[in-house]
Amino acid sequence: MLVALWVQLALGLLFARAGRDRIKADGPSAPPAVLLVLANAAIITLPVALYFYGVQPAWTWHYLVDPAKVPALAIIPLVVAHALVVVGGWYLGAALVRADKGRVLLYALGAAALGAVISVATLFPRLTAASSYRGYAAGVVARLMSVELGWAILVSAVATAAAGGYVVFELSRDSRRVRAR
Repeated sequence: MLVALWVQLALGLLFARAGRDRIKADGPSAPPAVLLVLANAAIITLPVALYFYGVQPAWTWHYLVDPAKVPALAIIPLVVAHALVVVGGWYLGAALVRADKGRVLLYALGAAALGAVISVATLFPRLTAASSYRGYAAGVVARLMSVELGWAILVSAVATAAAGGYVVFELSRDSRRVRAR
């Protein structure tokens, strides 16, 4: 889920950008801002990562790693790592905000977005294939939207975008309240 990691880093950085006034005034761990970020990581990122590592492991590994050779308990640290990338992006962005490095934050956000675009471009044939690890190696693939995987990707992308948009909206509102005091 290389693309997801870049997107999650970008989300964390974007959250810090949206909540910059709260971060400047009260620090990155002040409620309600940090609670919104943690809720997004717990309610969206964790379940999505858990689903893809648990139910669609061959696609999640982009058919580069045989999921049969990955221990089942490896899912736990992998899923937690995805949530930590969102939270880590928030704290990295917050450090840049507090150091008055707003331009560097924007560059980091752009770099994370570029990383996602490059990952999609590089992995596109693998991202648009629905198969097993062995099936992909043998050239047996299905159209993505003709199987459950395609719909799962669509639903998780919409959920991530909608929840991320909501968090950005709320963090921006909270920042305006902080500016007004």
